[in-house]
Amino acid sequence: MLTGDLVRASVKDSKVKPGFISLDKPSVRERVEQVLGCIDGAAGLRRGEIDEQLKELLGDGVDQKLFLGLAKLTFDQCEFATQSPIPPRELRQKVWLESARRGPLSVVAVEGANTAAAVFASVAAELGADPDTLADALYADQPAEQRLVTLSGLDAAGLVGRYNLALVQALLFSAAHVDIRLVSPTPPDARQLLRAVKFQQLCFVATRDEADLCLRLDGPASLFSQTTRYGLSLAKFLPTLVLQPRWSLRAVVAVKRWKPTLELDQDTGLVSHARDVGRYETREAEWFAERFAALESGWTLERDPMPLSQGGEGVVVPDFTFRKGRRVAHLEILGFWRKGTIERRLSLLKKHGPKNLVLAVSKRYCTEKAAELPEQVVSFAEVIPAKQVLERVEAVASKG
Repeated sequence: MLTGDLVRASVKDSKVKPGFISLDKPSVRERVEQVLGCIDGAAGLRRGEIDEQLKELLGDGVDQKLFLGLAKLTFDQCEFATQSPIPPRELRQKVWLESARRGPLSVVAVEGANTAAAVFASVAAELGADPDTLADALYADQPAEQRLVTLSGLDAAGLVGRYNLALVQALLFSAAHVDIRLVSPTPPDARQLLRAVKFQQLCFVATRDEADLCLRLDGPASLFSQTTRYGLSLAKFLPTLVLQPRWSLRAVVAVKRWKPTLELDQDTGLVSHARDVGRYETREAEWFAERFAALESGWTLERDPMPLSQGGEGVVVPDFTFRKGRRVAHLEILGFWRKGTIERRLSLLKKHGPKNLVLAVSKRYCTEKAAELPEQVVSFAEVIPAKQVLERVEAVASKG
């Protein structure tokens, strides 16, 4: 992802326009091909060596932000590895101990002199390694010394698509709220987006506007803590939104001293690199499903239920539905949340139901009044207590 110093955007009439790029522009195509050619031809080289090659290509051009941004996104898709016969920290310890045992080193390589080469030769013999490569491995765990082992796999179009998406992701890091609208989504499309919201544990409120599904996501700037982690979660969610056939996004973001509005939709030209991998869950949901099944309670557990309307004021998105005969209950897992999130959930439940909903709330984000939450709420640290949820399900289940 792009860091704030690499974001290219302009502000006009209280609106922010990201500096999107296209291969139709010859200068952009040239820069993209330079970056890909440099990195894709550098297999086995140290990262520091590749950085030096990129600096030579960068020169004193006026598009430094663009070039460095393209390089960072390409690096993000590469894999660098530490290549050493043993962990470099252990290797350094062995070399320092051997050097201390031998005494002062000579800078002149004369017969019988105690030199650095002699130290490396002694340690290499102990390890059964090549003395010529031992010096290179001494600091092989440092980022600049790690070697490129897996290439990015990106082509020019793929890199441009990731760059344009990354510009939006970086801008959203300073958003207080993000408003999203899906235009007349099909049930599979709605479920796909809501699964992604739940999977990234984003704070959200969902409502219906006739056939449209509307979501307000809390942005990183609205939280008192965990903003970096939450910002990454919001950024990871964006590619799934772009997969939708008809959508729009609106957010107020911070750009230097301004707070302009960011507005995007399906016609903006963003391309998603995400793939619909089908059903996926948070680890809390996976662990809960395993533990609940082990209880052998007689309740069946359904995953990915349909959203439940709350009188036009909201939408509940359960993670699980429980069924036993004609009795039905639901469970919603709240990973990230603020005090207002719980209060709104409980207020809407009181007004519109469903009365057969159990809330599992992470203790990591509980306020000092978390202990006063009603019996309908089950708190958890890392693992949702399946027995407590079962007790709540038995108490609130309704006849469907």
